[in-house]
Amino acid sequence: MGPASRRAREMMVGGLVGGHLAGLLVIGGALGFGGRGAAVTAALGFAAVVIFYSVGQAIEVIAAELPDLQGMGLVLVSYAVRVVGIAAGLWFILDLPAIRPVLREGWLLLSVVATVLAWVTGVVVVASRQRYPVYDSEYHPPVAD
Repeated sequence: MGPASRRAREMMVGGLVGGHLAGLLVIGGALGFGGRGAAVTAALGFAAVVIFYSVGQAIEVIAAELPDLQGMGLVLVSYAVRVVGIAAGLWFILDLPAIRPVLREGWLLLSVVATVLAWVTGVVVVASRQRYPVYDSEYHPPVAD
């Protein structure tokens, strides 16, 4: 694993930690304030975000070692597949006759927003502390003739 992949992996872990903290907090709040149905609804939103970002950032770890065009192509194709896949999966699950009566309004949105914000915050916090060797070298101004 090269340095770019290592940094991408560290950011993924930061996102996972942040996303889980927020998502589990919202699910706990949903259970306490809205009951089992609210917790199930919040858990669906949390799971959708974690799956979306986990798969995406795992692919970014792989793409970091590929040539530029291949890496970008892989990330963009994976994004399209993840958007369609998560949307289709949620649409299917939310329309199931056994799930529909359990769902509680507002908790899906709250869990998705909280998990996304916490995931991105975790990634940014980790990225802000990473070292990039190209920036660690001492600057030498050009020599005048």
